[in-house]
Amino acid sequence: MGLVSRLPRPKGMHPRELEKMIFSVMGGGITDSGVSVNSDTAMRLITVQNCVRMRASTLQRLPCHVMRTAGRMRNKADDFYLYDLLLHQPNSWMTAPDFWGMAEAYVSLRGNFCAYKARIGNDGPIKSLIPIPASMLRSIKQNEDYSLDYELQFPNGDIRHLNETQVFHLRGLTLDGFTGMNPIEYAREAIGKGIASEKHLAKWFSKGMHPSAVIKHPLSLNSPQHAKLREELKTKYEGLGSDHEFMLIDEGMTIDFPQIKLVDAQFLEQMKLNEAQICGMFRVPLMLVNGGDKSPTYASSEQFMLFYQMFSIDVASYESAIRRDLLTQEERKTYYAKFELRGLLRGSFKDQMAGFQIGVNTEILSPNEARELMDMNPYDGGDEYRTRTSTVKEPAKKEPAQGEDE
Repeated sequence: MGLVSRLPRPKGMHPRELEKMIFSVMGGGITDSGVSVNSDTAMRLITVQNCVRMRASTLQRLPCHVMRTAGRMRNKADDFYLYDLLLHQPNSWMTAPDFWGMAEAYVSLRGNFCAYKARIGNDGPIKSLIPIPASMLRSIKQNEDYSLDYELQFPNGDIRHLNETQVFHLRGLTLDGFTGMNPIEYAREAIGKGIASEKHLAKWFSKGMHPSAVIKHPLSLNSPQHAKLREELKTKYEGLGSDHEFMLIDEGMTIDFPQIKLVDAQFLEQMKLNEAQICGMFRVPLMLVNGGDKSPTYASSEQFMLFYQMFSIDVASYESAIRRDLLTQEERKTYYAKFELRGLLRGSFKDQMAGFQIGVNTEILSPNEARELMDMNPYDGGDEYRTRTSTVKEPAKKEPAQGEDE
């Protein structure tokens, strides 16, 4: 007897209940709207896809540097073994933007992203980071000694356990301290309502039955009479060239122009509300996914961008995870990871030049440091910190007192 045959079977379970149980195990579930929602089906809702793509593409644009500290000095550790992995290529088939974009998409849709740390030898340095597909990660558990255990199931059915020293783990909001919360599972009712609304609207269009005009005849027409009347009306009034023509109907006929009942039922307003709720869950302003019915002004769009940069990008959590999982105890004293956020702060050329001018004139930046931010080559003498445009006034001469010799 196999394992499945020995399991107790539920008696009299409705197929809907069985489907609900299966989806709950797989990280999703049946919603009250009747739509099954999990991390994969949620991406079929365009609002979810836009938010996930925005968050992933944002992290893809942020280079991750490994920095070295020496007293009060901080410099890029371009000779450190992790520098190229995190900045350029974490493995042989992925670039760093591919890797970080995938990581952000996994955290946004599932709450967790895990990568296997392939080493040179058993205890050698890390040579590559290999993402673990969500379909292979069966569970994340905490042992009695507080260490973590990652259970993987390979396509051939083999089960393998990894410990925390073998896995690079990024997590979103956590409720237990070691696994990220699945945001799709907790917001599945709102997402299911959005998917159900789109299906309803698509079926409404596919079924037809929404003519622009309905003409009623007081008599019962046979097929030839019906066809003749229809053809005469189409010939006279159909097409853009017949706009605003006088319509003459006789034989006691009446004409009605039906209204769209979806607007009366506030269906479109409900879809806008659903879009705003999902964007709020992902902390993405509506303007970044081309949502909402109000066009932002220049001032408001700037504030939205500042909000997105300050509260939506979880780089501080990822930098801490790099320190915890990729650096040894000794390396943490000297090295740390830093995502370059200045790429998100670039404005117009005029604003950039004004900001660099303030930085150079106040000796916060040297001219060569400002040129480096624009990917320009340095020049001789540009490493000095000096005021470039201000003038130094000589102290005023003291007036001699009365009775003193001039």
